[in-house]
Amino acid sequence: DPTVQDAAYAFLSYMSAPAESNIDVTIGSTGFNPYRISQFSDLTPWLAAGLSEAAATDYLGAIKASLESPNMVLDLRIPQTAAYEQDVLDKAVASYLVGDSDEAETMQAITDGWNAITDKAGREAQLAAYNASLTVNR
Repeated sequence: DPTVQDAAYAFLSYMSAPAESNIDVTIGSTGFNPYRISQFSDLTPWLAAGLSEAAATDYLGAIKASLESPNMVLDLRIPQTAAYEQDVLDKAVASYLVGDSDEAETMQAITDGWNAITDKAGREAQLAAYNASLTVNR
């Protein structure tokens, strides 16, 4: 439907425009990391968000270095990604960080949780989706 296409385009244009995206990457609730070149070179939005110059430089430098690394891996782009990351990984790491589980228990919780999601979604289907995500034309 052209109306839906126009609405989607308008939304994505709004979200990725510098005025909005510069705000979105500086607040934790969006989950967005910087992705525009200007967001790495202009510290103004970061300073306005309350970061010190040193903290902003360190934060942006770490992300930039990881993006430029020859070992960089794209975010997981398969069905149930949120379940893998938020329902299992984030909870297990949070439990570890507050001392409720040790390293072995944390790793086992992640392994068991990810295997359960993969088995429910279909191991072969997840593998096919992952492989397809690596070969998409960029």
